[in-house]
Amino acid sequence: MDLVKKIAKKEWRKEPYRFQNWGNWLHRMSAYVGKIKPSMAHLLIKYASNKEDVILDPFCGVGTVLLEADFLGRKSIGVDLSPYAFCISQAKFNRVHIDKHFKWLDNISLDLSSVNLNSCSPFMRQFYHSKTLKEILVVLELIKKEKKYFLLGCLLGIIHGHRPGHLSATTSLVIPYNPRTKPEYREVIPRLKSKVLRMYQDGFNLKSNCQIFNADSRDLPIHENSVDLVVSSPPYFNTLDYVNDNRLRLEFLGYSKDGRNKLKKELIQNKMNYLDDMERVGHELNRVIKPNGLCIFILGDLHSGNTIINTAQEVKSIYEKIGFSSLGVVEDSMPKNKAIPSKIKRNKSDRILILKNN
Repeated sequence: MDLVKKIAKKEWRKEPYRFQNWGNWLHRMSAYVGKIKPSMAHLLIKYASNKEDVILDPFCGVGTVLLEADFLGRKSIGVDLSPYAFCISQAKFNRVHIDKHFKWLDNISLDLSSVNLNSCSPFMRQFYHSKTLKEILVVLELIKKEKKYFLLGCLLGIIHGHRPGHLSATTSLVIPYNPRTKPEYREVIPRLKSKVLRMYQDGFNLKSNCQIFNADSRDLPIHENSVDLVVSSPPYFNTLDYVNDNRLRLEFLGYSKDGRNKLKKELIQNKMNYLDDMERVGHELNRVIKPNGLCIFILGDLHSGNTIINTAQEVKSIYEKIGFSSLGVVEDSMPKNKAIPSKIKRNKSDRILILKNN
């Protein structure tokens, strides 16, 4: 069947794929705004590639495409400029037997006597009981020192949220809104162990064939003509704020307010520069994708006042000038958010842009 026709079937909306959390529990390591559904990534890779093909996600986020490529027996390469996204993607491929995680956690010593919370911002401190925060900082430092990347991803995953397994006062799982409850003491090690156990519950191979770079997609650290397929969900103009929405996790990674502001300027989320930045990405993709290789972008419309900008159409026009040809665009309407009053709800769509590198 023609690739566009296969994609147009939108099987990710049907059983057994329709649930947001379809797939391996490893996908749930840590929250991230604008994350592609694992089932969509799975099906797009399955439709458009073969085993041993090289799959690239130049905006890999927390590694959803990379993980599904791995599970389908493909080689994968991920690139993301966000240090938080990079940490979670890296963590998902830093796999060892689960007993090694538990043994390490059982053997570490938490000396809290030298921890000075004055170095933490008031923004950070408002989320935690002082003893919990001290434990987090000690465990975090030990994890970084010994390069326990899987545990780093798990710790960031429970660093804030609304369930008893999270370490903060009650707040959103994704975006750290002001706490809704007073912080209470929550012991770190038992919760981190429980998180690790959840991540392993569906099982996975310890070996994989994936490379992940904390790098800029406008300057890819990849050899030319080395990629068979790109599957990615790039930024939608400035619709999502990948720095502010992840501000607490970034602070634990050492990014102060000034550091976050600097990072925000570096990422592709400036509305005025967006199309120029995506053109630079396009030239890089043209360089690294093999002749006749494919590029599949999931792109959302930009709503600006009463104006709707079709991001897929804008990117398509640019990439055709670079040397890609369009095979088609598949619209995937998004359900209306029930939490938003009906009078101000908008019809929103993702559009799947399928391109071939000439």
